[in-house]
Amino acid sequence: MARPLTSRQLEVLQSFARTKENNHISPTLEELGQSLGINRITVYGHIQALLAKGYLENLLPGASRGLELTEVGENIAFGKPRAQAPSLAPFPGEISSHLPSLPLLGRIAAGEPIEAIEDRSEVPIADLLKIADDTYLLEVKGNSMVDAHIQDGDMVVIRRDRPPRDGDIVVGVLPDETATLKRFYPQPDGGTILQPANPEMAPIYCEELEVRGVVTGVIRRY
Repeated sequence: MARPLTSRQLEVLQSFARTKENNHISPTLEELGQSLGINRITVYGHIQALLAKGYLENLLPGASRGLELTEVGENIAFGKPRAQAPSLAPFPGEISSHLPSLPLLGRIAAGEPIEAIEDRSEVPIADLLKIADDTYLLEVKGNSMVDAHIQDGDMVVIRRDRPPRDGDIVVGVLPDETATLKRFYPQPDGGTILQPANPEMAPIYCEELEVRGVVTGVIRRY
């Protein structure tokens, strides 16, 4: 199984895929550096990480254009299998325009009874879940966020491009590359407290933390 990517590694992978898609040839390290505004040595380090993690493969060692996307690298870079994605889209793809609407027929009481009035309108799923470009889903494992109404087995909607604010529920990646879903509280010393929404679990203090997105919605099946 491919290992998680840092945000910079993902950016390099997407730039590689985009350049190859446009030019029909794998880019050189110099070309990648120019497109990303970083030097060749920095690009080389990211490329080595992508090779080690299984997102790229070196088909022609020593050649300047010998790199190629693996299947998992292609799927991540393009957001979904190429057979379904004729053009490059930001990870994880432009999904909001393909989602249906559902009929909103009125309101129903969950407390005191109210008069039943049907007032039909259409609600786009993308609006309901606050879906935009760079949105993806994660399946929740565990009960650290139960008091935030996020349970084991739920699907959380994540916005990758939204900067986290104090108290947001975020996808936090620790230095050992383990990921966790917690509330985000930056500290004056530059560290971060990741706070669970479960009184039986302790908060996590992080000197270093990568945030890979902010929770904007929850999907649950009954």
